[in-house]
Parts: sequence; C-alpha cells; structure tokens
Amino acid sequence: MPYPGPINNHEGATGLLIRSLKVNNYYLMVDDFSINQKQDIEINQNFIQGGPGAAISNIGAKRFEGSLTCPLRVDRNGNLDPAVKELLKHAENPMTALRIDTNHVASHYGLTAGSVPTINNELLSLDCVLIKNLKINCSPDDEYAKLTADFVGMIDVRTSLGYVAPSDATYLKRALSWLDLDAYREESQMRSLSGFSINIENQSETHAFLMPISTTVAQRNDQVQFIGVKGTKWTGEMNEVMRRGLELHQHIHGGWMVNENLTFKLGKLQITFHHPLFNISDVPLSAKILKRTTSWTKIQAPNEPMTAGGLFTFNE
Repeated sequence: MPYPGPINNHEGATGLLIRSLKVNNYYLMVDDFSINQKQDIEINQNFIQGGPGAAISNIGAKRFEGSLTCPLRVDRNGNLDPAVKELLKHAENPMTALRIDTNHVASHYGLTAGSVPTINNELLSLDCVLIKNLKINCSPDDEYAKLTADFVGMIDVRTSLGYVAPSDATYLKRALSWLDLDAYREESQMRSLSGFSINIENQSETHAFLMPISTTVAQRNDQVQFIGVKGTKWTGEMNEVMRRGLELHQHIHGGWMVNENLTFKLGKLQITFHHPLFNISDVPLSAKILKRTTSWTKIQAPNEPMTAGGLFTFNE
C-alpha cells in the first residue's frame, strides 16, 4: 500500500544503488564507497585600487576524489571479479584507461563562476581516473581478503549516464579468505605466515588550464585538463609467527634478495615480487606469541609500471 502523506512520492536511496559501481563497464558491488567533487576556492584579502577587502576570488580546478572497499570475489569457476581485475591492472599499469560510473557523480560541468552553481547539475561519467593508492589485506582475523583503493578523477568527455544497477539477477559470488591463500619464497614455504598486505602507490599531478574568454562558451570549463603519473611504488608487509628453533636461518636480515620470488596466491590471483628490497625484520618482545614483521619495496625496471604482468597475474 502507498505511504500516507507527502512520503508517498518519496523514493529513498537503497543500499543496492549506493553500493553499485561500474568499473570499465563491469558491475561491482562494494562494501564502502565515498566520492566527492573537490574545488579549491579562496578569497585573496589584498589591497587593490578599489580599497581593502575580499575583492578577488581564486577558483581552482574541479576534480573528484574518492575511495572504495570491496572483497576479492570469485565466481563458481574461481575466476576473479572482472571489475576487481580492472582495478588491479590499472593500479599496476596506471597508463591504462579507467572509467568509474556511479550514482554519485552529480556535477556542474561548466564554469563555477560563470553560472549559478546550484543548477544544471548532471549525472556524468567519471571517464578519466587514476588510482593513487591500492591496498590488499588478508589475515586469519579478517572475514575476507579486502581491497581498498583511493583514486582521483576527472570528467574528460561530457557523457550523461543512467543509474547503475545490477545487470542480472545471478550476481552471487564468493569472497576469498585466508583459507584460499598460498604463500612462499625462495628460502621458506612461509607456513607460519599470519597476515600480509600489498600496497601500490601512484603519485599524481593534476593540471588545469582555463581557456581564454575569446573562445566559445562550450569550450570553457574549470575541469582538470589531464592527470599525470610522476612515480610509482610497490610495497608490502607480512607478519609471521615465530617458532622456537626453526627460524634461525630464515630470519630476513634486510637488503636486496635476487630472485627471491616472494609469491602470494589468492585463488587464481598471483602476486609476485621478483626482486624485493627487504627491511630488517622487526621482532618485538612481549608476553604473547612472538610475531615478526617484515616490510619490503619492489625494485622496478623503468618500463615495468607501463606493462602488464609485473606484479599481478591471473591464472584463468
């Protein structure tokens, strides 16, 4: 039956709509998602010819910043979620195209200073995205293996879109967990591993150029013009339970370990660090079970972040 009063015409946002995304046109259900448009707007309190006061406004470029969290899910054949694969491949190779469609990118595409900023908002496709930070966590205490990504994006082509919703009713997949993990390296089968995290960091530069007023109005906007990648870094950290008398020769004393091939397998997803540069393992003393923590950074070839397969491989 309809609700009484004015609530009859109200359609509340459901969790299914809020958690619905499309990554390069692949549907993804996330656990947590946040995205907001950012624009630095300042008032210069300078003395000018007309007298002191807030006379000059400085309106910067529009950009989108956000984050998402989702499990690493597989279908009945054990294949990784296609949308998650797109996120992993882009984080590894940030030169590839990444598009995110959501129900939250309501933007005014034109100049903020050239129109009333609270009208003419559109639901637009975020068609130029860079993942700034991607992290994979997995431990016995976690319910599932979790992926977290922070990203920055812009609207390159003014493309309107409809609401994102599941494309079929059989979207039923299983989240990978600690039971799906296999880890090893050159000197150890790592059977005492008690948790690990993988992190990819892409440093970005966002530039904007305000077109001169002599051009047509349709070409004038204050969107970011392009996103540049000026550096990448692949790191990780793992915890291992110490076993008396068994860890003497496997204690990582730091440095470059050639052909170490530190490998983590989560289902059909394989993460391989061929040449990790280790920090010295940290073993804190406590009354509890001793766990040593080891962190590392991958030594990258100059062209490695511009090709696929340097870190992630999918055995499908």
